[in-house]
Amino acid sequence: MHRSRRLAPWLGLALLLATAVPAAAAVEGHVELYWSEAILDRVPLTSPALDAPAPACDDRAHNLAGGRWNKTLRWSFRASSTPAGLARSEALRVIKRGYGNIVNARNVCGRPDQVSATATYLGRTTARPNCSMRDGRNVVGFRSLASNVLARTCWWVSNGSIIEADIQINNGFSWATTLAGCRFQPMLEAVMTHEAGHAFGMGHVGEKRHGRLTMSTRLDGNCNNQEASLGLGDLIGLEKLY
Repeated sequence: MHRSRRLAPWLGLALLLATAVPAAAAVEGHVELYWSEAILDRVPLTSPALDAPAPACDDRAHNLAGGRWNKTLRWSFRASSTPAGLARSEALRVIKRGYGNIVNARNVCGRPDQVSATATYLGRTTARPNCSMRDGRNVVGFRSLASNVLARTCWWVSNGSIIEADIQINNGFSWATTLAGCRFQPMLEAVMTHEAGHAFGMGHVGEKRHGRLTMSTRLDGNCNNQEASLGLGDLIGLEKLY
């Protein structure tokens, strides 16, 4: 997980934390809205943020963003939102794997699965992933986002319990679903694993010292799927929550 270069020659994929409680939409009684956007960013290879971080399996850093599920996260996929050029079945396969990487504590550190979180796929839905208001559904789907935004996760917390989480993936990007088929593209599995981490209550850790962790603020680059595998800090955080 630590061997490849951080970035392609000129392009980095930055995941910048934007967790907030926006006015008006944030509080319904005791319900708070949290959200995070994955933002595309161009940075030079000499950026201080790209200094060698600790190896993922040695790095214990983690951040708990707010809330945990006290029941199974039951989610649906808006398959009709899948962009042209990406098969719906393939998109679903990778999205399922992203959730599975979190709940099954998938890692290359030799650490056993001690995470009790669970997720269940309910099938396709016509509902949209909505970051403006709750609708009682946990939906993953593609939609138009700002040109520099890869994905967005929104989750609602009531008295410490997450009660809903939606994930929006930018339909304007060409997504890679396998390393063999990647052509200088972001890896959907790495992004989806990161977003699923948010959906289960995980926050970001800093890139400079913790850049090999799944929940770091920057992906390892195009055609790089290393962060689909959890690092030690990711595992410790999930184990504290679940």
